[in-house]
This record gives sequence, C-alpha cells and structure tokens, in this order.
Amino acid sequence: MNLRTAIEADLPALATLFRETVLVNGPQHYRQAQVEAWAAVDAASPRFHQFILGVTTYVAEDDDTAILGFAGVDNNGYVASTYVRHDCLRQGVGSLLMQAVLAHAQEKHIQRLYTEASEFSLGLFQKFGFSQYDTEVVDRNGVQFTRYLMERQLD
Repeated sequence: MNLRTAIEADLPALATLFRETVLVNGPQHYRQAQVEAWAAVDAASPRFHQFILGVTTYVAEDDDTAILGFAGVDNNGYVASTYVRHDCLRQGVGSLLMQAVLAHAQEKHIQRLYTEASEFSLGLFQKFGFSQYDTEVVDRNGVQFTRYLMERQLD
C-alpha cells in the first residue's frame, strides 16, 4: 500500500468511494433514510471540494493505484474524514491512514486530535487511543444522525 496526499483530480474517485462505503456499510448501523442522506455526495460541489482539499487528505492506494481509502486532518487537529473502501475493511487500510494522521499531528506539533465518529468508524478511533467525550445530533439533508465526539491528547 502507498500513501500520498489528495489532489483535485481525485475528487470523483473519492466521492465514489465515500458513496459506496456508506451505501454498503451504512445499513448495518443506520436506517435507510439516514444511509441515503449520508451517501448523497457530489464530487463537483464546493462542499466536497473543501471536505477533501481544505485539509490535508491522505489517500491509500494499492500497487495498481486503486484508491483504498482516505483520511483528512487539518492543522488544528480536526480529523475531517476517515473512509475505507467497503471491500477493504479490516485489511490495515484504516490503520495506515490513522498512522498518517498521527504523523501529521506530530510534524505540525498538534497537541490534540478530535473528530465526530460514526458508528462504523468508532472502533478505529478507539483502537488509536481516541476517547469519547460527548455525542451530538446533526442534520444531513433533513435526516438526523447521532455522532460520537472523540479526542486524543498527544505528547
């Protein structure tokens, strides 16, 4: 597996990975209306552009340059995204991406990482030492979701 930072040309592929991951994994944890609202992403939208390129987003690829996952982090410690392709779960992709996020934090002297975890990313964050400090309910396309507010203090 290789890691690199995302570029604008990646947006369509990352949007597809995002959408497919939510559509395949979401029904295990969320109602159908929630899955559909969450999966409604447009690669060409300013919001998705900011989601990926407004932070440092690491892309994991296999040797054939197929994208296996991505994770974004800003210089204030906010982990904006962590998505692994639905057919690559539990194969070390998420761990590789989290290691990149932690290395980024160390390089930038970030003392605290924080995020809003979904039901299916919660375990990955816990594996990497994040703890839950609260929950929140958010609205996405008219549908409500509960998210776990997670943080990890760094040295």
